[in-house]
Amino acid sequence: MKKLITGASGNFGALALDHALHRLTPNDLAVSTRSPEKAEAIATKGVEIRKGDFDDQGLMEQAFADIDTALIISAEADNETRIRQHRNAITAAKNAGVKHVIYTSVIDPRADSAFTYSAIHADTEAFIHQSGLNYTILRNSFYADLLLGGVPHALETGQYAAPAGDAGITFISRNNLAEIAAIVLANPEQHVNKTYELTGTKAITHSEIAAIISKATGKDISFADLPDEVYQGILRNIGLPEHGVIAISGLYIGAKNGDYDKVSPDATALLGRQPQTVEDFLTEALAQK
Repeated sequence: MKKLITGASGNFGALALDHALHRLTPNDLAVSTRSPEKAEAIATKGVEIRKGDFDDQGLMEQAFADIDTALIISAEADNETRIRQHRNAITAAKNAGVKHVIYTSVIDPRADSAFTYSAIHADTEAFIHQSGLNYTILRNSFYADLLLGGVPHALETGQYAAPAGDAGITFISRNNLAEIAAIVLANPEQHVNKTYELTGTKAITHSEIAAIISKATGKDISFADLPDEVYQGILRNIGLPEHGVIAISGLYIGAKNGDYDKVSPDATALLGRQPQTVEDFLTEALAQK
């Protein structure tokens, strides 16, 4: 039987697949995607591509056929849609005979979190527990990659802006998290019914992030602590959907409440080394621009 990665044409899924191929053969793996015809890059790797759509439980059951372990990567949509989609995926996995699901959750998943997307993951985790399936929950901290979004404005204005105050957040690179997902997928029997808190090496403030960007670019960059309503207006102006505006704004509210500043040793233990620091990640990324 094979192991399957959902959403393999997305950023996280593509990275997880590449890391999985360092540990498993192409014949050991399958992927699901809504648009197999657009997965040319995956096709060149010799991995079986299956059509899958979290909105179609029957189609997902077909995608999960003859799969023993499935890495279910969280979808992207509003809360109501994603909760329904994730429940569909878990139900389809169970109906198809999948034995073990690995799910990409988020640190501190709570229904009442200011980071409103957190409620999606709290619901999905509970649904997985109720399913009776073997599971591994990967509670991912926030991607360091997202910090690059504010760099162009910072270089133009000299200010790296966000409503973050002096809150610390344990950012970690998407690549490190995808590698951990592949490590678990390759040997799921070592991670049965485990929940991992996957954070960076330290809780870093946006003032520190601005200083890193300044050092890496040679530009004079300082942190500008924006009022929340101003930040929400910026997000709306760049076309972010309203549920995204509220969620990202809430992330910073939660961070200022101390929700995302706790460092866990789990990422280091799973990787066998410390995850990449935010400073190293940003310095490397900015050197490539």
